[in-house]
Amino acid sequence: MWPLAAMAIALMSLPGCRADGSTGPAASSSAAVPEAQASRSHCGAGWSRAAAGLVQVRVRNTDVNAEEVFLADGSGRLYGEIDPLAPGATAVLRTTLSAGDYHLVCSVNDGTPVHGPKVSVTGAAKGVRGVQPVTSADLAPKVIAYQKWVEHRLTTLQGEAKSLSTALRSGHRDTAQAAWKQANRTWNTMGGAYGAFGDLGDAIAGNAFPFAQGVHDPHWTGLLRIEYGLWHGESPASLARLGGVLETDLTALGKQLKTTQFQPLDVVRRTHEITEDTLQQTLTGHEDYGAHSELADATAQLDGTAELLKVLRPLLAPRYPELSKVNSWITKSRNDIRAQKSWTVTPRGGTAAAGHRRVDADIAQLAELLTPIPTILEPRVFR
Repeated sequence: MWPLAAMAIALMSLPGCRADGSTGPAASSSAAVPEAQASRSHCGAGWSRAAAGLVQVRVRNTDVNAEEVFLADGSGRLYGEIDPLAPGATAVLRTTLSAGDYHLVCSVNDGTPVHGPKVSVTGAAKGVRGVQPVTSADLAPKVIAYQKWVEHRLTTLQGEAKSLSTALRSGHRDTAQAAWKQANRTWNTMGGAYGAFGDLGDAIAGNAFPFAQGVHDPHWTGLLRIEYGLWHGESPASLARLGGVLETDLTALGKQLKTTQFQPLDVVRRTHEITEDTLQQTLTGHEDYGAHSELADATAQLDGTAELLKVLRPLLAPRYPELSKVNSWITKSRNDIRAQKSWTVTPRGGTAAAGHRRVDADIAQLAELLTPIPTILEPRVFR
């Protein structure tokens, strides 16, 4: 269940907006909370009025299918959401509303939505700002533009992988390490967080943890395997085969991208996932196999996030007033990373250096600001 009302909190910094089945301090007794039906035949039945301010309605799914239930006004702005609501289940939708006319909207499996009867809200209390929903049609051109950008970056990476293979075959460690750093930076701009590229992504830049023999497993390949070899005394020439495997996998990824389309929901999730990955994987050294490239990787990941936000900005700017703060924290994060003269991964149980704590705090704050964006831009069938 994704509470759209929580999105309104992020937009307006107002408390008290939830959509759940809990009973706590924010909830009154069951008898005091009106109940409305959620179904294709009786959407919104049973609820007709409310007082401005904190509004609660107990929504009961009387259909045989799971429902998506929205609370909307006449202009189509959304103020709350329960998704999904299972057959026979009940959940309390909580939000904060100003005076006006609202109604519930019920949808099954993203089918044609059913609009319920008008609910009159009266009183002087102020409510949260509603959010205009985004549709798949709204997102389609943005997703296509982002995929083209990723494909362009992949073309660049394919060329850099060839240079890396050449350097490995030459046997010059310094040249190979420099070529690896450039290829790895490009990869980190591409938004490959949380397995976005599937098995090929794991082959290209997966770590050694899934393999039975860890870093010594012969089945481990990709950028991180080459990193391990270059920074742990293996001869560059002995790694040349891995360079060829990397080129082959990147070619396969290029073919995959040309025959598949990014899914809109996956793309909007990346706005937050990339930075979360920076915080949990990159800055912790979880994927450091000797190059100690955490800061360069984090900067590249910030660049990838910034590019995705630029593509989505026309949809996001009118819906998320905190977007300017997001951009400011990206800039601050870049500057604080650039200011670091050295970087050491903090050992388990150890105390991070001041600069490390500053960068960690920057990325954590950025991740927090990015958290509402996938919910704001999640495509919905509403009209």
